[in-house]
Amino acid sequence: MYLFDIKQIFFTLWGYPMSYLEFFGTVAGGLAVWLSARANVWSWPLGLVNVTLFFFLFFQVQLYPDMLLQVFFFI
Repeated sequence: MYLFDIKQIFFTLWGYPMSYLEFFGTVAGGLAVWLSARANVWSWPLGLVNVTLFFFLFFQVQLYPDMLLQVFFFI
């Protein structure tokens, strides 16, 4: 099983197949925002994890401008 493949379905929610990559990227992003609202320093590493996971997601679905935007967010 390759976790970074968007064809590996983690679960289906209301008919939408959610991949491992998309799920963990979304969870990391949500936690980063939650920690940032509480002025916690751990929001930065989780934000970088979020950006990295979505970089791979956008690459696989061939959304190259969005992929490059993730590079901008990482820097």
